[in-house]
Amino acid sequence: MSRITAQEGYEHQFLKSFLLPKYWGVWLGVLFLVLFAYVPFRVRDKLAAWLGKRVYHYLKKRNKKQYHRALVNLRYCFPNWSEAKREETIEAMFVTVAQTMFGIGEIALRSVKHLQQRSEFSGLEHLTQAKAEGKNIILLVPHTWSIDASGIVLHTYGMPMVSMYNPHRNALVDWLWNATRERFGGKMHTRQNGIKPFLNDVRQGNMGYFLPDEDFGEALSVYADFFATEKATLPGLNKMAKVAKAEVIPMFATYDAEKGKYVMEILPPIHFDGTEQQSARAMNEVVEYFVEKDPKQYVWILRLLKTRRDGEDIYRR
Repeated sequence: MSRITAQEGYEHQFLKSFLLPKYWGVWLGVLFLVLFAYVPFRVRDKLAAWLGKRVYHYLKKRNKKQYHRALVNLRYCFPNWSEAKREETIEAMFVTVAQTMFGIGEIALRSVKHLQQRSEFSGLEHLTQAKAEGKNIILLVPHTWSIDASGIVLHTYGMPMVSMYNPHRNALVDWLWNATRERFGGKMHTRQNGIKPFLNDVRQGNMGYFLPDEDFGEALSVYADFFATEKATLPGLNKMAKVAKAEVIPMFATYDAEKGKYVMEILPPIHFDGTEQQSARAMNEVVEYFVEKDPKQYVWILRLLKTRRDGEDIYRR
């Protein structure tokens, strides 16, 4: 029998079984995050940076999959980089991971005023203008470590978000995280339940949150340039936008530890020419534009390039 979060029709909800001893470790972690929600961010970020560096060295020494995938991805995407620059980027990424993870309690519990003070936007007018014109919106958001925080902050400005996600294996973690994502409204749809619920919500005026960089295999993708390599990329964003009657607006969500702020950069809407290849390439161009400016923010540990024309498994160790 498949785990509950992988079943078709699954909806995250509180279950009495979450009180059983097997979940007590998760609740202990929740207590830790609750306490850190009220620790000054400068102190919290310094501790997180120390831990992130320790995690990086631990994973590198043992060639763990998270480190290995990040290194492979960077070698394919940036072949002209020195190995030292790749290692520097991976270490900085794990620092960013720790800083955003330690901030989950703050995002889940602190007030609207507090969250807005801890964030800043550039290009917010692209969203407000589209809304003022009565247009639906699909945000095209590369997979960074701050995507959830930025979505929650947008809720505080009256822009409820809907998105699709892959449920966590642990049902309690899945319920807690989605309760946080939905604390100001919006809806998280599981991928196994299909795309229709997501598009229906966008058509009703909720802002869609779409991640363009996951690899769903050759049957559902076209090959498009991606940095210095190519990537199996979903080609249907132009069709999704047409069905939802939506503008596609790129956004990059980052955490700036120097400022102590979640920073969202928003660009003007993308225009498609109607072909699958152009749609796929346009999405990858958005990822390239944003990520090249601050690569440590990107989730390099994903199997971004798992589907290759020759069938090679580039992540095999």
